[in-house]
Amino acid sequence: MRRLVTIDLPRRLSRRLPKPVTELAVGTGVTLFFAVLRAMVAPLPDQLAPFAFVFLAVVLATLIAGWRAGLVAVVLGQVLVWYFLLPPYRSFNLPSPALAYGLLLATVAQLIILLALGLYQDEVRAGQLDRMRRINFLGHALREMDHRTKNNFQIVTSLLTLQANRSASAEVKAALQEAAERLKAVSAVYDALAPSSQGLAAVRLQDHLQEMCDQIRRGIMPEGVRLETELEPMLVPHETAVAIGIVVNELVTNACKHAFADGAGSIRVKAWRENGTAWVEVADDGCGFVAGKAQNGLGSRLVTAFVQRVKGNSEVRSSSDGTVHRLSIPL
Repeated sequence: MRRLVTIDLPRRLSRRLPKPVTELAVGTGVTLFFAVLRAMVAPLPDQLAPFAFVFLAVVLATLIAGWRAGLVAVVLGQVLVWYFLLPPYRSFNLPSPALAYGLLLATVAQLIILLALGLYQDEVRAGQLDRMRRINFLGHALREMDHRTKNNFQIVTSLLTLQANRSASAEVKAALQEAAERLKAVSAVYDALAPSSQGLAAVRLQDHLQEMCDQIRRGIMPEGVRLETELEPMLVPHETAVAIGIVVNELVTNACKHAFADGAGSIRVKAWRENGTAWVEVADDGCGFVAGKAQNGLGSRLVTAFVQRVKGNSEVRSSSDGTVHRLSIPL
């Protein structure tokens, strides 16, 4: 019933037809439909439940096109009943006070039903408007919070970069720059929040990784190194997106710094979904690293920690032709 109440046909057709025309057409059409239906079920003349089709017409016309259409159904329906179903047939004479009283009583009952439906529709519309106002307010507040959050990320990143540029220690400078890049990887997830039925708990991973790779290209990417992406669309939980972003940022940054002795080569970031698992691969065609060499740097520890955090697995293959890191994260 609630869905019928929200049809509001005159409003939907207001650009094509004036509302009064639609209301009159609906009231008339619905009443004639039920009149023909009743004539097929109980051939005229017949006094059995003479007002039944009018009640049905009033309810349906009101639900579809509002109280004015229902009023048309009341007037037209009662006229048809009076003329065709009340004796003497095909006449507007009422020889009996009982017939006149019955006609009046049925008309009053139909008007009461019409009033109740009209008030109910008004309450439903008021509730819908209030709900839309709340949704718009919450949407505006959410956008404002998201905007401020991203601004805060940018401010902190800028402060880290500024402090790194002012530092006289090369080690401190490198550490602050890496911290700034990691913070960018976390902040990029806010641009990929998925406006879907899953709400803000889901993130478009392909957009998140693409934005992060674009930031790396604009930031620390050497001129002779290419960064390519092959990302299939998929939605992942927010926490998973943050973990994958940080891991990929670490792997790509590490490849940029250490994989290419001659300063030239390519890095490929690939992501796809298969059998309920997100697969992410970061590969380069650099010089590789020595098998068995301890990987105790902060970046390596971060990769291990964040993969374990989302209950994922990682594997590494390295040779003189390059290195491939592959991650599998259950969704």
